[in-house]
Amino acid sequence: MLAGMAAEKTRSDTIDRFARAEAAISRHPNGLLQGRQPGDSSAAFSAESADGAESGRQLIRIPLANLHDNPLNARRIYDPAVVQERAASIATHGQKTPGLAAPDPARPGHYILIDGHYRKRALASAGKLDMECFIESDLSDLDFYRLSFLMNEQRSDQSALDNAIAWRQLLDEGKVQKEEEICELTGMSAGTVNKTLALLKLPDSVIAAMRERPSAIGIAAGYELTLYFKLAGEDRTRELVSRILTDGLSSREVEAIRKQAQEGKPRKVKEISRQYKIRTEAGQLLGTIKEWDSGRVMLDVQLADRNAREDLVELLKTRFGLDKTLL
Repeated sequence: MLAGMAAEKTRSDTIDRFARAEAAISRHPNGLLQGRQPGDSSAAFSAESADGAESGRQLIRIPLANLHDNPLNARRIYDPAVVQERAASIATHGQKTPGLAAPDPARPGHYILIDGHYRKRALASAGKLDMECFIESDLSDLDFYRLSFLMNEQRSDQSALDNAIAWRQLLDEGKVQKEEEICELTGMSAGTVNKTLALLKLPDSVIAAMRERPSAIGIAAGYELTLYFKLAGEDRTRELVSRILTDGLSSREVEAIRKQAQEGKPRKVKEISRQYKIRTEAGQLLGTIKEWDSGRVMLDVQLADRNAREDLVELLKTRFGLDKTLL
């Protein structure tokens, strides 16, 4: 009886999550639904009853061999420990929460998973051969990302690094043309999108260290890492990532470390220079004399008259105590 009640609660939580996704979409009629036509079925991402009857969405079992990862999935990094924990639960209690999938347009009888990639991996690890999924239809390429992002966002476990990798793919493949479209798609600010994408400018070794537990590094700490890397280099940045993961450093603590590195690095003082133009009495430009605060002086002059040129050279040699043997 208790097991039945727990199963019903889990399924109710799933229905609630669909309802929250619907509410999130309705709050962004020109963002998350941008480009959808009024009659498109994907625009009606509604709350679902347990048997899928309310809006006609099917609930079916799909062989794992015919269920493929979403190529535009919002999540890109999976923690093996989480997979094993869920596999142990599934082995004992079975799958309690359906996934969300859509027919694969390129392969009849196959499906693309939109939500439930952790569950799919856990099922495979537990030796299961199929997965229970609600079926969505008539989706655009961008819908495959849009819906997976929404479902992950409802669980609040989407990492900044996941977002960076997914958004970079959307831009590289032309699914979106500029960062502003990502803002419209996700509801995030331009600053957040820009700082998130900046994570991918970190060295590969630093990103590899972050992938060990990306959820531990939010956008604030991640952006501090990008600033710290410019000051301290690759090795020290990788060491700082390890400290974040091991010691649980907050973004404020990472910021303090970055500021300390910034204060300890001498700032390059920009020299002030002055330039004087040399002209003939008729106003023709002959060249320039340029001097810097450091004491450097540079003379750049062109004299067509050979005698004038030789006189100037002799004058400079006399000024600096030079003779022909030193030239």
